[in-house]
Amino acid sequence: MPLGSLWGIRIRLNPFFLLFAAAWLFAGAPVELALICAGILAHELGHALAGRAMGLRVNEVELYPFGGVAKIEEQLELEPFVERRLAWSGPAVNLALAGAAIIFYNRLFPGSGSVLFLIKTNLILALFNLLPALPLDGGRILRAALAPLCGFRKATELAARLGQVLAVLLFACGLAGWFRGYLNLSVMLVALFLFVAASREKRQAVYVFLRSLGAKERELAARGALRGEYLVVMEETRLLDVFRLFSPHRYHFVRVMDRSERLCGEITETFLIRAALQKGLEIPIKKVI
Repeated sequence: MPLGSLWGIRIRLNPFFLLFAAAWLFAGAPVELALICAGILAHELGHALAGRAMGLRVNEVELYPFGGVAKIEEQLELEPFVERRLAWSGPAVNLALAGAAIIFYNRLFPGSGSVLFLIKTNLILALFNLLPALPLDGGRILRAALAPLCGFRKATELAARLGQVLAVLLFACGLAGWFRGYLNLSVMLVALFLFVAASREKRQAVYVFLRSLGAKERELAARGALRGEYLVVMEETRLLDVFRLFSPHRYHFVRVMDRSERLCGEITETFLIRAALQKGLEIPIKKVI
């Protein structure tokens, strides 16, 4: 749902955020909800403005119960350093707000419950988002660290799996509180959204990987040379399984063999990517020879 815009950046509310807000309103805490919204909005604007400062095009942010997503037009798959800096910017804003609120609390508003809640909210937002699990900022920092070692796709799948585990643990904590007579709907909503978002990141990892391979093709055209690598696969092998064999810093040539181990043909990485984008990832490789 569109909310408006700030500094040319469109603000949208995710349906999970609306449910989260409804839970706080149902609990009779409109002031606390407003402070949480302010912390989340500041967090995402921190990402967006940091992206613009690094020369990235950021036109929209979508707010979720624990943060959000800044829609970046550029591809960051081959720039883990940029993704890491961008991921740190949101929690850094929350920590700065918490620090400023502590100063106000000590010097101007001692004993203020609202200021104290603002401090706690921004500290929780910063620390929670730094957990090493996608789609949280900590998951993006972890992916940026792992991508040069094992490739962007594997790093994404690992960080997304950690996000699913975190969501299950968070939901279990919510259930445990419910059985003990303390129902916190917002915690359970955050857990549900986290699981859905982490699962989506995991499913999309291979498609993002294909996009990064396209960037590798441009790198080949610009540099004029890349290290090559041959793969041998059977003709019934799915394109998805072929792509899982690809290395992040090699250009691949795929030799296809039939069941009699006769060579059916040879396909370049570029041709295979285009075939996958047109026909999907589940078809056997023999259908694109």
